[in-house]
Amino acid sequence: ALLLKYGRTLLSIYLGPSAASNPAILEPAVRYVQIRSLSLPVYLLGNVLQASLLGAQDSVTPLIAIVCSTVINVVGDFVGVVKLGYGLAGAAVATTAAEVIGKCALISPSRKKLLSPNSTKGFGILPP
Repeated sequence: ALLLKYGRTLLSIYLGPSAASNPAILEPAVRYVQIRSLSLPVYLLGNVLQASLLGAQDSVTPLIAIVCSTVINVVGDFVGVVKLGYGLAGAAVATTAAEVIGKCALISPSRKKLLSPNSTKGFGILPP
């Protein structure tokens, strides 16, 4: 929420006065940060799942998710930037989509490898 509301101000500070005063630089950067900030909750959840799987000595599942996410990102970048001409916003959407898909791919394997069959009974958080 902070990046959506204060992204322009934070980017202006980060870029410096000369770049921040140039709308050709600032506007696409603000749009990129706003789009990417939408995936922040998924990013945090995905990192927890990835770390949990690594802690359970499963390095293959996170690796497969990262490879799939990377392929989706590359294809999405090509389509969004080159084919559709969305520029930096297309790259942001592709990266966000790839991240969400890659992290969601970790949920089912994480449940199978990290939770016992009866561990979610009574909590009502995750259906069996």
